[in-house]
Parts: sequence; C-alpha cells; structure tokens
Amino acid sequence: TPDNFGKMGELPTHPELLDHLAARLIAEGWSLKKTLRTLVTSRAFALAGEPSAQARERDPSDALLSHFRVRRMEAESIRDSMLVLAGQLDSTMFGPPVPSDKPQQRRSIYLAVRRTALNPFLTAFDAPVPFSTLGRRDATNVPAQSLTLLNDPFVIRCAGQWAAQGNKVADTDARLRSMFVSAFSRPPADAELAAARRFLTDLGVSPTAWRDVAQSLFNLKEFIYLR
Repeated sequence: TPDNFGKMGELPTHPELLDHLAARLIAEGWSLKKTLRTLVTSRAFALAGEPSAQARERDPSDALLSHFRVRRMEAESIRDSMLVLAGQLDSTMFGPPVPSDKPQQRRSIYLAVRRTALNPFLTAFDAPVPFSTLGRRDATNVPAQSLTLLNDPFVIRCAGQWAAQGNKVADTDARLRSMFVSAFSRPPADAELAAARRFLTDLGVSPTAWRDVAQSLFNLKEFIYLR
C-alpha cells in the first residue's frame, strides 16, 4: 500500500519480484532511470489491456499482472497532448516556473503550483494538491471531468487552434481521417467517419463546426485513457 508499509497496509502480491527489483536497483547504482527502463520494456508492461477469459476468472482484479490495466492519463499528460494537437506546445527545456493561472504553452511540468491559485484543469483530473502528502495519485472518473472537457476555455482554445491547422485541406473525409490519426494513432471506423460527417453537415461546415469536431474528439474516452 503506497501510504502504509506497516501492519495496516496490504501485503505485496509479488514479494520475490520486489526483492529482485530492489537488488537490481542497488546493483545499478540506485539509478531510478534504469529501473524505469527495465519496467517499461518488460513483457508485463507490454501485455494487452483486454484480459483473456482465463485471466477474468483467475485474476479479475489484475493483482497478478495478467493483463495491462486500462488507465487514465495523468492531468499533465492530457493538457500537454491538447497543446501538441493545437500546435502550441512550447518544448523548451529548463527555466523558471510559469504562472499556472494564465494561458501558457509550456509543458505542464513547468507550471508553478501555488495553493491559492491551483490550475482548475489539472485539478479536475486529479493533479495532487499541495495540502498533504500523497503516495499514489487518485484516478477518478467523475462528471466534473466531462464538464471540464466541454466548457474549460483552455480546451475550447486548443480545439479551435487544432481545427485551424486543417483549413488548407479541402477534402472533408481526408481532414477527418487526419484528425483521428493525430488524436488516436488510428484512422476512424466507417461508422465514426459517417457520424462526424453528419455532425459537420448539421452544424454547417464552418471554422466553428470544425472546432466542435476537434473538441468532440477531446471528449472521447480513447483520448484520455490508455489500453
């Protein structure tokens, strides 16, 4: 249990694995970077997110790491992904923190964290608040997050900037396919393409309509969840 290593905490499911990783960490000079590289290149990390029938029966909670848990991206990653699609992300390395309560293009890691001016977008997606220690972030799925993706000025601004990048593409289907590939690394299914085409037709093809399409893609679970 992240916040309790004592008697009140849960026992580890893989004590031998923990011992192995601890010994490896020591042998490699306490390099967390090397340990993380080992974890993310492991077979367990590459497992599919869809459990097999046997895994559902024997390991429904995935305690034995029989499949990859579907997980929501962290708040900072969601924000940075939107800035990337909008073509606005400032990837400059290093430097002082920047105010988080004003429009910023810098990566989220450089946003200043102030108790009296927390970033509302990051807070909605469970960014830790600086009031107490937290061993593991919460990963909630609450209505406030959907409302944020629908109404937050930052989201609307990124959607408009993303849509504007495709103004030179005259073919509607080609433009929609490009947006799906950019957001999800896959082309749209025929049903998705047809639905998006109807959506544009109903709204009347215009810059505002394309912005709404971009924001609709932001609101799909596939955009913020990893399988």
